[in-house]
Amino acid sequence: MKTERSVLSLVETGQQGLVVTIECALSNSLPNMVIVGYANKAVDEARERIRSAFTASSLTLPRKRITINLAPADVPKESTGFDLGVATAILAATKQIRDPLARTAIVGELGLEGDVRPIRGIIGKILVGKRHGLHRFIIPAGNLDQAILVPGVQLVPVSTLPQLYAYLNDPATLTPIDTDAAGHADAPETNLPDMDLGLEDVIGQELGKRAVEISAAGGHNLLLGGPPGT
Repeated sequence: MKTERSVLSLVETGQQGLVVTIECALSNSLPNMVIVGYANKAVDEARERIRSAFTASSLTLPRKRITINLAPADVPKESTGFDLGVATAILAATKQIRDPLARTAIVGELGLEGDVRPIRGIIGKILVGKRHGLHRFIIPAGNLDQAILVPGVQLVPVSTLPQLYAYLNDPATLTPIDTDAAGHADAPETNLPDMDLGLEDVIGQELGKRAVEISAAGGHNLLLGGPPGT
């Protein structure tokens, strides 16, 4: 059993978050896919999404025992955002693609037809990767409007698994988006006093807005937890 080159993904945990290494190993045993590394049910169910996505995308899923390890294995993994990274690790282990791009994190949920669906907390995940020295991120196209707000990174939005497959074999098929060039990173701070930053612009989050009002009125500290946008 040989472990091929790993794929990087991201998890938000604690104060700093972690870069997760997705390893794929193949062995000559009964066809099966096993995901280890402290993965919850949402991550474990990626097996069925990946099987269906490979079939719909005309990609080969090896008839071998596929073992996926999400390292470090002592940190809980609770996101469907590992789907795309696991699929990439399988493609790399079966030599259907060239080695995944170095220092690149891959996040995204797979649909049964091979479509790549947006995930929650994309800004937080990219900030985790940036904090750990990563610069390029392969993300769902549906998350681009949020992800582009993070300055100083390269984003590669993909809509389908075949599109990712084509990009990993020939990076010229997609043009990475540099967020510095998008104009968001260098927005002039002089405009801030003229912006309407009222809580009426926040949709929903009634409990959170009430906490902000009480904190502001009493001069208290306030800590909001959870992925941005939830």
